[in-house]
Amino acid sequence: MPNSGLTLLLRRLVSPCRGSRMTDLHNSRQSDMTSPPHRFRTTIMACNSYPVYKVKSHMALPDPHMPPGRFHHAIFVETNDNGFGTLYHVTGDVTSANGMSYESRDSPDPAQLEGFYSKELLGYTGSDVHPQQWSSVLASLPTPPQQKASNPKNQGRVEPFKEKVGGYGYVFYTDGEERKPLWKCTEWVEWYAIPALHERGLIQSGGQ
Repeated sequence: MPNSGLTLLLRRLVSPCRGSRMTDLHNSRQSDMTSPPHRFRTTIMACNSYPVYKVKSHMALPDPHMPPGRFHHAIFVETNDNGFGTLYHVTGDVTSANGMSYESRDSPDPAQLEGFYSKELLGYTGSDVHPQQWSSVLASLPTPPQQKASNPKNQGRVEPFKEKVGGYGYVFYTDGEERKPLWKCTEWVEWYAIPALHERGLIQSGGQ
């Protein structure tokens, strides 16, 4: 696998971000009439290109109501030559009254963290849109709501419910009734975050 720091540096040198070229027009009002009335100055604004990864990590406590073999999913933007960057994901659980919450935080290379499973390159994003536009888009997405609760009719066991009534009332599934699949961090990344970022052009292929 190529050195990530070298790869990031090369992309910064050869991949200017969109909208990075600006031209300023200046009027010259010099008394010397032989001087041209205008002069132009072109400024190239430096813009870095950051690799974007989908990260999977082992979960400390697998959910018994979810299919086996699931991982915690997140999106990681590598912004520094040392592998550090920003991690975007949802945290918490679907038993809490407020469900899971969106979070972005500074993070070392996820491959160096305990529980790491895989890191898949999704594309690239520019410093002209990250982190401001990323934060705006991802913070506006739906997050997994509460989907499980303690069922008093089943010895208080925590299980998925069919409907939430008011603040603390629940309608649970009956035996044999088909249950709607739960959705958590994996679905937030796959169904909402990645499509939204692509739709708004915040993830580009090939470092452009």
